Amino acid sequence: MIKDYKTIRQIANPLMIVEQVEGVTYDELCEIELPDGEVRRGKVLEVEGDRAVVQLFDSAQGINLAQTKVRFLGHPLELAVSEDMLGRVFNGMGQPTFAVRSCPYSRHPVCPTRHLRRR
Repeated sequence: MIKDYKTIRQIANPLMIVEQVEGVTYDELCEIELPDGEVRRGKVLEVEGDRAVVQLFDSAQGINLAQTKVRFLGHPLELAVSEDMLGRVFNGMGQPTFAVRSCPYSRHPVCPTRHLRRR
């Protein structure tokens, strides 16, 4: 069962300590919901007793200790893969970082010669 916690004890960017947690495990993803509804993500780096240390993937700016909710998702980061991903570059959350380009020298979407310097 997913539970919301409003027990953030401390934030030292990019780390956050959440207290009074139950059933939280190492490498688990979490969502941090700010009072304005904005949702950020993080992952559990350490669990000791009823405390979890969370690494924030975004800035800690705007996080209010008393009003922000933390929701542990019960699973680590997962990324489905397919052939459509070949030749693409992704960030740590699995989102593409640039558009696919075609190349006359290859059937793959990114040209291997594009990054070579011409002299």
